[in-house]
Amino acid sequence: MRVSSRTKRALAALLAAMGWFALAMQFALLLQAAPEGQGTLESTIRFFSYFTIQMNILAALVVSAFAMKARHDEWLVHPFVRSAIAAYIAVVAVVYHTVLAKLWAPQGTQYIVDLLLHTVMPLGYLVFWCVCVRKTGLRWYDPLLWLIYPAAYLLAVLVRGKWSGFYPYPFVDAGALGYAKVAVYAVHVLVLFLIAGAIIVVAGRVMARFAENADAG
Repeated sequence: MRVSSRTKRALAALLAAMGWFALAMQFALLLQAAPEGQGTLESTIRFFSYFTIQMNILAALVVSAFAMKARHDEWLVHPFVRSAIAAYIAVVAVVYHTVLAKLWAPQGTQYIVDLLLHTVMPLGYLVFWCVCVRKTGLRWYDPLLWLIYPAAYLLAVLVRGKWSGFYPYPFVDAGALGYAKVAVYAVHVLVLFLIAGAIIVVAGRVMARFAENADAG
């Protein structure tokens, strides 16, 4: 079933609106819950230190750009980055729902924001990727290249954590766990990123071939 360009852009616009709303609300809630003596600058740095926040920002930027660009412009955009974000945000959802969700029970507005950032946006972006993103051009080794971002993120978090004492996630808390245990967790997470990337590439290449056959037919 073909989806019209207008429907695709409406989907992207709706997803963008939800993404930016959730990010703005999460930032406001974080500032509100900041301990006494923690300045706005430090709170802002901590906000952007979360991989979930970074991925939701990237996803919101992608769908916002898609909603605003002319249709022919989309063919000038290589699927590498959009597909990488699909793999990243899928891992965000998996890690949160299998590990992190057990550690707290958000209520009220925080629950809604939490649902948007960890469930609605990841699922919505994956639907967007399936329906709207051109898949032609994905390469088998792309998942290896996609590991660069999370590996660099982990390094940055550990360096800053050593200096500030703040670690955004318990499994990267080198102060509490030690670097050896964090390294073990890091390898597990990077393998998860690699698996997610491989699934995205395989699915993308299959869908691209199916689309080519449908156009030829």
